[in-house]
Amino acid sequence: MVRGNEVSAVPVAEVFFSYQGEGIYAGQPQIFVRFSGCNLRCNYCDTTKALTATADKDTKYFTAQALSEYILNIYEKNKKLFFNKRGKPVISFTGGEPLIYAEFLTELFRKYIKKIFSIYMETNGSLPEQIKKIYKYCDVVAMDIKFKSACGTDLLKKHKEFLEICKDKAFIKTVITEDTKKEEFIKAVELISKTSKKIKFVIQPSGFDDVINKKVFEFYSIAVNKLEDVRILPQLHKLWQIA
Repeated sequence: MVRGNEVSAVPVAEVFFSYQGEGIYAGQPQIFVRFSGCNLRCNYCDTTKALTATADKDTKYFTAQALSEYILNIYEKNKKLFFNKRGKPVISFTGGEPLIYAEFLTELFRKYIKKIFSIYMETNGSLPEQIKKIYKYCDVVAMDIKFKSACGTDLLKKHKEFLEICKDKAFIKTVITEDTKKEEFIKAVELISKTSKKIKFVIQPSGFDDVINKKVFEFYSIAVNKLEDVRILPQLHKLWQIA
């Protein structure tokens, strides 16, 4: 909600320092801002406490100024752990779905934190109109492809729109479960390939049993014939048992 020239407070599930647990920047120290609220309901979601603004008793409401001050405080406490001394420290905005709060993020980035931090945007890639509003502030867009078998909705058209906007800053992740269909995976690979074969694509197994392993390796062989950079990477934060 916008009041005058400022956006009112939005729900935040948690803000913390940790290490990126997935994608091509796995292992990188980051400050994480997890917003509450999501427009999707994926059956493998591991952050259910952030699905709605009232889902967890720890949810707090922050204005842009208050959140920037909170972030800076966490950064000061962990400054020595950011190994890239010449670059900006990284903040990962995640959720839930952070792009629900695009107006808030615009204010936060423009007024308070863009000069200090590198912006890493985690998103389900289903809100192209929202990414347009903040794309110029983002340094990395970690975009998920969500399959109909996981969320009940065919999002490929939205994903295509979204990726056309942010392809120069994006890499793509997708979670593979026992329910993931070969046909929908092929369509996703074709979508990426037609946008740019250079976009990095990360296949994330949801587990390590024989069924998942067989499917993941088969899917990798499909993707690597269409795209230049395909990787199989587990979600490390689950192995580490951290957020």
